[in-house]
Amino acid sequence: MRHSPIAAATLRTALEDVEIAGVVIPAGTLVIANTAAANRDPRVFTDPDRFDITRHPNDHLSFGHGIHFCIGAPVARLEGQVVLTTMAQLFPDMTPARDLDALRIAPNMSLRGYKELPVNLGRKAGA
Repeated sequence: MRHSPIAAATLRTALEDVEIAGVVIPAGTLVIANTAAANRDPRVFTDPDRFDITRHPNDHLSFGHGIHFCIGAPVARLEGQVVLTTMAQLFPDMTPARDLDALRIAPNMSLRGYKELPVNLGRKAGA
C-alpha cells in the first residue's frame, strides 16, 4: 500500500473567488489541500495505490508546489537516501516483524506515519 507522509499542506487563503469542481470558494476563505489525496489522483498516477519507487514521472505534491515548494526538500531527500542506504548496508536481512496491514497509523492531521514499525534485523550491525 502506498502512503503519503504528508497528509495535508499548510493553510492557505483564497485571494479571489475561485470555482473548483463546481464549488465556489470565496476570496478570504481559509483552505487546506489534502496532498495525500492529490498524490493518489488516478489522472496523474497510474495505479495510484501501488507503492512504486521507480514511478516516473512522479509529480507528487508532498513537498508543495511553485512558490510554496519546500526549501528543505533537497535535504530531506538526501537524508532519506543516506538513512535507507546505511540501514540496507548494516542490516541487509532486515524484514518487518509484523504484517504491514496490521500496523497502526499515528493520529495526526498533517503528518502520516506508523505508531511503530517493528523489524527483525537478521543480524547485528558490524557482525
